[in-house]
Amino acid sequence: MNKKYIRNKLLVFIVACICLFVIRSYFFSLGKVDGESMYPTLNDHDYVLLNKVSYKIGEPKRFDIIMFTLPDNSVLIKRVIGLPGEKLEYKNNLLYVNGSVVEDPFLKEGANDFEPTNIPEGEIFVMGDNRDHSTDSRVFGTVPVTRILGEASFKIWPLKGLRD
Repeated sequence: MNKKYIRNKLLVFIVACICLFVIRSYFFSLGKVDGESMYPTLNDHDYVLLNKVSYKIGEPKRFDIIMFTLPDNSVLIKRVIGLPGEKLEYKNNLLYVNGSVVEDPFLKEGANDFEPTNIPEGEIFVMGDNRDHSTDSRVFGTVPVTRILGEASFKIWPLKGLRD
């Protein structure tokens, strides 16, 4: 092999590494599910592809699955239930947003009724799909949108769709 061939291959490798670094840093990354709070949608040790761009160009939507950090830097994955500025309440296994019932297709068991909660601007209310086994906004409060790491767009492993 000549030196020019090796230099070209090395240059391609370096450019590929830089591209992967930029993509991972600014566009996508992997997230790992830890625990059973998102069951049956996600299981413990599932891997998801996090879209880091969605909330830089748009706002979180109700029922999006997101990964975020808490003030103690722990990383959690939950479903967005309440949006900034809304008044949220669960009563008799029904979700009320600003006094109106909103169908929650992800509620498999009771949501443990809770009093009306006003969600501050710039924050969201999150819950796990496995409501009886989820530490979520009912415990730690609302989450600032600035703490969102990304939207869980696809389940990577095991090879089965995210929204089955």
